Amino acid sequence: MQPVRLKNRGGAGPSEPDAPQFGDRPRRRPRRGGLPRLVQGALILLAFLGLAWGATATWLLFQEKATVATLQQEQQVLQASYDEKMRALTRRLVSSIATQRAPGAVPKEGGGDDQLADLVARQIELEARQNLLGTLTGQAVAPVLPGNGAQAPGGATGFAANDPFQGNILERINPAVVAPQKRQIAAALQAEEPLPLAQRVAVLQRSLDRVDLAQGQQVSALGLRLVGRVQEIKASLTDLGLDIAKVRLPPARQAMGGALVPLSVTMRPGSFEHRIVQLGDGQATFGRWRDLANIVPLRRPLDSDDNTTSNYGMRTDPFTGAATMHAGMDFRGETGTPVRAAGAGKVLRAEVAGGYGNMVEIDHGNGVTSRYAHLSAFDVKADQIVPPGAVVGRLGSTGRSTGPHLHYETRLAGEASNPLKFIEIGNRLSQPSLPAGVR
Repeated sequence: MQPVRLKNRGGAGPSEPDAPQFGDRPRRRPRRGGLPRLVQGALILLAFLGLAWGATATWLLFQEKATVATLQQEQQVLQASYDEKMRALTRRLVSSIATQRAPGAVPKEGGGDDQLADLVARQIELEARQNLLGTLTGQAVAPVLPGNGAQAPGGATGFAANDPFQGNILERINPAVVAPQKRQIAAALQAEEPLPLAQRVAVLQRSLDRVDLAQGQQVSALGLRLVGRVQEIKASLTDLGLDIAKVRLPPARQAMGGALVPLSVTMRPGSFEHRIVQLGDGQATFGRWRDLANIVPLRRPLDSDDNTTSNYGMRTDPFTGAATMHAGMDFRGETGTPVRAAGAGKVLRAEVAGGYGNMVEIDHGNGVTSRYAHLSAFDVKADQIVPPGAVVGRLGSTGRSTGPHLHYETRLAGEASNPLKFIEIGNRLSQPSLPAGVR
């Protein structure tokens, strides 16, 4: 008797497929773990399109860069051509005005007209240079902290009226040599003995040569002055206790301004234009250190100057009568008086802080912070960026206070530092750096 074979059910053991019967079509086993061919084809197509798009974008990027470079070169050539045409037109106009003849008229023999026109055109160029030097000089001698009790030079008033680089430059260049020449020419004119044209051209040529030389020397002097201003700021920050080798400078400014002086496409080393470009590096360095000085709290927190009631250091506590350490300075004033940020920075907190009452604390970077306490109101909030001189709150008498006043602190690496030293250095940096002999 044959044993009966039972079909495997419900996972009692490994299942076995039924044997195919006669007349049945064999069934295909489904693929496991694979993707349909249609999906695979779509993925391959997408990958191909992605590669094609990347190659096309890269080619377009290089083409765009090449196009931009070509356009820049064409712009430089067009600008140079335009400048040359303007110089030629200016020369013709100057020549016609100097000789009182039409631009198309035939010039006189001897070349005197052309020489005179060249001198006048050169004088115009030197005057444009002098305007630029006046602007650069104003920037080099201006206060590091403008608006903190001193005004930057400008206009015809203030120290700008005594600026040695303004006015008639010939009077500032070796008077011992220039004065006799001026007297000689003046005497000749008064005696109605005008100099011959060739001699007059020679005198003007020598005068313009001296101006040209003096302007080159002035650019060099400005470079040295900028280096000196940077050293002045570094020394001031060192006096405050900052490690100059570790301080973080603000980024360089991208925007620049000033009088326009056309620069030739190819600058000769040692030329005026070349020296101006080199001076730009010194300007950028000085600008970064000047910006750092405007971030450090060097200004007074109140507008008035004679309102100090208590200085930094040991004092008698107004409540207990015991000798205690006073970690800041107190400034009296009326309730509601604007309290200003002593430097640029980020507001760490504007909240009630125990005995400080309503207090604003500002982070100025490089481990420097400032505190403004006993305020009656806040004008800023946490995480706000404030410029120097911004109103951060109003004077009051909140917290541990005997009356309306501002308690002001400056701190280095979390430790209290004398605010008076910051204010004194700020006053020093608020003064213009005048050239020697100018008052």
